[in-house]
Amino acid sequence: MPAPRQPSGPARWLVAGGLVLALLLLGVYNHQVLDVLTAGWQRGLAALGLANAANAMQHGIDAGITRRMLPAVATYAALYLSCCLLLLHLLLTPAQWQLTWRLYAGALAAYVLIAVIGKLAGNAQWAYRLSRHLLDFVVSPLPVAGLYVLFRAGFGPAAERDLAE
Repeated sequence: MPAPRQPSGPARWLVAGGLVLALLLLGVYNHQVLDVLTAGWQRGLAALGLANAANAMQHGIDAGITRRMLPAVATYAALYLSCCLLLLHLLLTPAQWQLTWRLYAGALAAYVLIAVIGKLAGNAQWAYRLSRHLLDFVVSPLPVAGLYVLFRAGFGPAAERDLAE
């Protein structure tokens, strides 16, 4: 199956600008977005008859991890992370994108590993705090900006295309 075509020239920069705007709005209005996602998940789970199961699962989660409904938080994180990865995919060369994908996958794997270790250690607070800080970093604009600047400065895989199209 062939790889999907990326927009080129001005279209690529327009899409990239839209993704930057989406990230900005998601960051600024995160509470409102989470409220909408929470309401949507609550309605959806209630319609499926799973509201009690979701509430029971939520009560088992430490308030230090999240005070919001877990599916809503996961949806927000997936949406934000998708925008970040799409933006980086547009801006980076294929070699840089492969390295970026591996770095993000490694950070998310470390998050899961730390969370599992914390659970196996009897709900160790240090593990949950550490995993939460790692996830907060991954789901932020800092890795996007940092990777873009580092790659443009010449660190990482060599550039294969001119980004000033």
